[in-house]
Amino acid sequence: MKLVEIDFKLLVSDGTSTMFTTEGTYEEFKDFRRIQFYEQTELKALTIIDIYEEKIILNRKGNELSMKMEYIKNTDTTVFLTTNFNYELSMNCTTLFLEILYKEIKVVYQTETDKEQNLTHNLLIKWTNKK
Repeated sequence: MKLVEIDFKLLVSDGTSTMFTTEGTYEEFKDFRRIQFYEQTELKALTIIDIYEEKIILNRKGNELSMKMEYIKNTDTTVFLTTNFNYELSMNCTTLFLEILYKEIKVVYQTETDKEQNLTHNLLIKWTNKK
């Protein structure tokens, strides 16, 4: 396991965004790589991203909610969300663009709700080794 600095950007086509830099960890396994960090947002969720050759699985776990998203290029998947009140929601998510590089991932996706509002999300995460 290596300590890394993570640059997180989530840009929404309506002009809103979430951006932060934080410390996290990076690990390599047989079939995938993992980065893990705490979001520097009000939610402070633990985010675990498993990076495979052709897909990304993102898990967020916080006091208020848990969420699982899977991104596979040009594929519809299901987003699962559970709140601290045990309210469960699932919705369709289409991955419009997916690029997996050695220390960077780029995802453009659209959920069912986004489609209704004609929005897209652009997720860009980069990481560098800490010294």
